[in-house]
Amino acid sequence: MSKYNARKIEYKGNVFDSKVECEYYQYLENRLHIDGFDYIELQPRYELIPKFGKQRKAEYIADFALWNGNQLVEVIDVKGMATDTAKLKAKIFKYKYQDVKLTWICKAPKYTGKQWITYEELQKIRRERKKEK
Repeated sequence: MSKYNARKIEYKGNVFDSKVECEYYQYLENRLHIDGFDYIELQPRYELIPKFGKQRKAEYIADFALWNGNQLVEVIDVKGMATDTAKLKAKIFKYKYQDVKLTWICKAPKYTGKQWITYEELQKIRRERKKEK
């Protein structure tokens, strides 16, 4: 069990960190070739800061990378809640890999009626709901 009470789940021989992450993988499987990608890479790693001296390297480990042939199309992370560390790593990733689209995805039917929305959309909806109260 993780710090957010998510349980690992196995699907087609792959282990996912949560049920929601596995559900999004299944969604991506159904979108193969439709949305301009033909391969889903699991848990891709991107170096943010190299190892130096006794310091370990810092990496951004995403949930998925979408590829079309040899072209990286998009990097995706499924988020329920973003920690300060995750936000900082995402900023460094976006700075270092400016040609790569990074998307944080959330499952939010309660708020929107949609199955999947971006984390930014979810934050906007939450702010609007808070203003209404």
